[in-house]
This record gives sequence, structure tokens and C-alpha cells, in this order.
Amino acid sequence: MKKRIAQVAVTAAAMLSFGLITAAPASAASAVCESWGGVCTSGTVAANGNHEVCFSGKHKALSYWGRAELWDADTGVMVGSFATNPFDDKWRCVGGLYGQHYYERGTGGYFYGMVWN
Repeated sequence: MKKRIAQVAVTAAAMLSFGLITAAPASAASAVCESWGGVCTSGTVAANGNHEVCFSGKHKALSYWGRAELWDADTGVMVGSFATNPFDDKWRCVGGLYGQHYYERGTGGYFYGMVWN
């Protein structure tokens, strides 16, 4: 019970410090990150049974470029990233993860991405 309370406290601190309070609701399988302006943050997903989380990203306007980033919400550490543009639908899976909650952060404006387990 004490361990679970500590996990909740760490997650709450990460949510406050990384702006996840305004993120989309959590989903068991996937969450969307979409922005029309600057930066977006998805809801959180758990790693799957293979300790893997996948994420994708693309820009919806020709003049926008940026990055898709995968973050561990429990520790506040970025665990994956790639450059995004309006011409390619890119995705990547990151394995070897042991955290409980992961989210995607998209930068560059007019971004659409998804994180899933």
C-alpha cells in the first residue's frame, strides 16, 4: 500500500512539472497528441507485456517541422525521439521499458501523433 501511494505521489509530481494536467485522458491502449499551435502532450499509456511503447508523428501543414518525443511520466525522462515533418508518417517503438506511464510530446505546430502499447 505504501509503495502504491509513493507511485501516485511521483506521478502527480510529474504531471504538475510537465504540464500533463491539461493532457488528454489516460487510455489503456492509446492516446492522441494533437496541436494547432505549438506543443501538445498526449494522455498516458502503460508499457505492454513486452515492456514496449510505440509512438508516431506527422505535421498537418507544409511549413511545420518538429519532433515527436516519448516520455516516462513516472521519472520525467525522455526515452525516445525523432524528427517529424509534413511529408512522412513516422513511428517508432521503444523497448526495454519498466515504468508504469508513458506519454508523447509533439513540437513544431500542427502536429498529430499517437502513443500506444
